[in-house]
Amino acid sequence: MTTRGPAWSRMGERGSHWGLWLTVGCYRLFGRPLSLVLVHAIVLYYFLTIPVARAASRDYLRRIAAQPDGARALGRPPDRLASFLHFRAFALSIFDRIVLWLGRDGSFDFEVEGTDAIHQGLRPDRGAIVLGCHLGSFDALRALAERDGLTVNVLMFTRNAPRINAVFRQLSSRAKMRVIEAGPGTFGTVLRIRRCIERGEIVAMLGDRMEAGDVGRACRVPFLGAPVSFPEAPYLLAGLLRCPIFFMVALRIGPQHYRIRAELLSEETRLARDGRPDAVRELVAAYAARLEHHCLRAPYQWFNFYDFWAPR
Repeated sequence: MTTRGPAWSRMGERGSHWGLWLTVGCYRLFGRPLSLVLVHAIVLYYFLTIPVARAASRDYLRRIAAQPDGARALGRPPDRLASFLHFRAFALSIFDRIVLWLGRDGSFDFEVEGTDAIHQGLRPDRGAIVLGCHLGSFDALRALAERDGLTVNVLMFTRNAPRINAVFRQLSSRAKMRVIEAGPGTFGTVLRIRRCIERGEIVAMLGDRMEAGDVGRACRVPFLGAPVSFPEAPYLLAGLLRCPIFFMVALRIGPQHYRIRAELLSEETRLARDGRPDAVRELVAAYAARLEHHCLRAPYQWFNFYDFWAPR
């Protein structure tokens, strides 16, 4: 096992601010082909200079390779080249994010599965919680929601990467996405989420990272062969608001080509007081199972570059 690195929320942005602006400028001046050359140079720099992330990548890829479906999807041993391809997939995801935030959604092809269930689950007085993950592109989900005329509110811990988020806000001041800035233990965040759900809107959040405020509200369930802590907050919120929960993922299947899939986790979340822990654990386990399923089919596209299996 690799040496445990710092918690993800304390990791610095490592110069990503200048790297993003350099890529944005290159894309605006020279277009996609030359920008991708720059992207590969930047990702090589980070691959060579961040050993903690490199070690975390290798650990994750070894867990993937231990399962037949994962080994086939990797297409090679979980070695240094596989780890570089993992970093490269992350860089390409960021590049696509830049293009999306510049308003070039029309240059992307989206294959969509299961989103009819979300439309059917929404009511004028009751929205839904959509749980994403650090697999594929969360911004592709935003672009799709805008295309389908859905109102999406994204719960975001913007304090963790303030300079990166500032770049994307400047790229598109016209973006329709609403951001709910979350902080640890803020009751105001819960009230804002409740108002969004009561207006029949979608609240989207990522379910595969533990935040500082999740300590004591976590559930350990199996994921890629070992127990992992996942936050309980999304499921407790859905139970409080009696709304549906969907799992949603957008996977890159080619240049400017994404396959988006939505899956129902709970049609109307009800958590009886006497059976709440078991009900929450069941929902967390269902989320982890779907995340594992898609990781085994697109292993290079899961972007948590820290010791995910460390006890927390």
